[in-house]
Amino acid sequence: MAENTSPAITMTCEVCSEYYTDPLMLPCLHSFCKKCLIKAKEKQGSADTSLKCPTCDTSVKLLHGKIEGLTQNLWFEHKSKEALIKKKIVGKEAILCDKCDDSSDAAVMYCCDCGQFLCDYCKKGHKRNKKEASHKLIDLETKESIELPAINYEAVYCARHPEKLTYYCNDCNKLVCQICLNIHHKSHNYNYYLDEGDTAREALKQSVASCDEVIPPVTEAIANGEKMLEQIARRKEEVRQEIKEMFEELKAALDKRCNDLLMKTEEIASAKRNSVEKQLDEFHKLVKQVSHGRHLASSVNERTDPGEVLSVKKLITNQLEECIEEYKKLPLEIEEKGAILTRLDMSTFNKEINEFGSVSEVDIDAYSIDSGLAIPLATVKKERKFKVALPAGIGKAASFLEASLIKSDGSKEEGRVVIVNDNNTAIVSCTPQSIGGYELSVTIRGQHIKGSPYQLSVKASRDYTTLTNQRYFNVGSGTTGVAVHTNGEVFASNMDGFVQVFGKDGTAVRRIGSKGNGNGQFGWPWGLLLVGDRLYVSDHYLNLVQYFSATTGQYIGQFGSEGNGNGQFSSPRGMSTDGKGNILVADYNNKRVQVIKEDGTFLQPIQCDGTASDVAS
Repeated sequence: MAENTSPAITMTCEVCSEYYTDPLMLPCLHSFCKKCLIKAKEKQGSADTSLKCPTCDTSVKLLHGKIEGLTQNLWFEHKSKEALIKKKIVGKEAILCDKCDDSSDAAVMYCCDCGQFLCDYCKKGHKRNKKEASHKLIDLETKESIELPAINYEAVYCARHPEKLTYYCNDCNKLVCQICLNIHHKSHNYNYYLDEGDTAREALKQSVASCDEVIPPVTEAIANGEKMLEQIARRKEEVRQEIKEMFEELKAALDKRCNDLLMKTEEIASAKRNSVEKQLDEFHKLVKQVSHGRHLASSVNERTDPGEVLSVKKLITNQLEECIEEYKKLPLEIEEKGAILTRLDMSTFNKEINEFGSVSEVDIDAYSIDSGLAIPLATVKKERKFKVALPAGIGKAASFLEASLIKSDGSKEEGRVVIVNDNNTAIVSCTPQSIGGYELSVTIRGQHIKGSPYQLSVKASRDYTTLTNQRYFNVGSGTTGVAVHTNGEVFASNMDGFVQVFGKDGTAVRRIGSKGNGNGQFGWPWGLLLVGDRLYVSDHYLNLVQYFSATTGQYIGQFGSEGNGNGQFSSPRGMSTDGKGNILVADYNNKRVQVIKEDGTFLQPIQCDGTASDVAS
């Protein structure tokens, strides 16, 4: 059973939040109090002949721009009264008697049959009346029962006339009074409304039954959509994690590079520092030696005894002379003048960072079978491979590819993604196990790629080693195409501008066509194809395909012209058929096979890696 997704039906208006009064139903099936719709219409303006539903904003055309033309919801009106009565019964507020005239006496009972609240006095009178003695009463004090029996249907009066709505007009689909019937509906198909009840109920049942198949697939679609939302959320988190991991790697790489540059800076600075410190050591040593020698010389020079002076004079003068010579050799400028330079171009780096990486959405239609379905045929128990073209840079998404092979009877057989060559190609491999029709489905994240499911026709394998030579004969020179009719006749193209037909014994029986460029004429007839009693001939020079009656040779029609557009050819050659009303033409110079209906309607091109000489099924 379908899941019940309908909202709970309440007896309160969504605009005023009170129980319905004179409820009207809009075509969108939302109901409102008449007074609420009148206010809504006034807000829109009197010039507007339509009304927007306060709930769903559906625009409703009003008859003569009037609210009164909307459908009265008598069901809601009746149910609202029941709900209001029940609310009063179970409520704590005092209720006035409905039967007493100008009375303020509080009601103590409710009569389900009369639909009235009764005070104590009227209750007693009610019980004394023979006709009313058997009525169902609810005690408001003890609340003996709050299960309110269904209230009897109350007659509804026409909005235009003081008459009850007693007829139903089938032409107008509305309840009408006697006066309205005489004025507006006399020639219509109408009936007494009570007699139409069963028919109306049956119509509703049929409407409900007709929708039985709607909710399950839509519910399934909703479930798939919700599943897709989960997949999107999950994939978002996967992508977020991928991005975070990548940038953590980038941060680590930056930190490493930073440390490498710092270490290089330290190495260069250390080398320079050692060089300068070595030179400074030499300067300090020279200054110390000179200062010491000068101090000794000055001190000795102050002595009065010549012997003291002469004893050390030689050593001191030699040392000072050596210091002078060392001074002359020693450069006084620091040799290490090179500065420590950096090349840290942030502008270029920032540009590369801003262009690094990407996150994008890929359309499922960007995936497609790239090649391998030129002829949708397969052989029993032999592997069949197909290339799947993937959007550039799809990366890990290729791992979500799935495939299945389903036979026409619904049984599943193996079909899987076997190899991912690179980011732009995948290989789907399947091995059908029996003869017949198959569907090959290729999906990514549960969604079919473009063209999926693909139709396959599986045939039995043929052992060519068992074939025997049955007959042969010469069909002439310059023959590029041969075809055999079911009646045994052999058709051979001839470069001289005709198709020669041979009998079973090899005798030439007739020719089709002649040299030229008119209808039924050939430049160079190349490929031949027989489909039933129709002969198709591709013309290598005229860049078209003509077709004839195989038995009479009568010209029927042609398709194609010179060019590289859809349905155009450049030196067409061999032809074949898929057995399903489609012709495959090898479009030699355009490097493709074109799939064309037997009436010449272009279907699709299939690109080839090189020039297309022939095609077989």
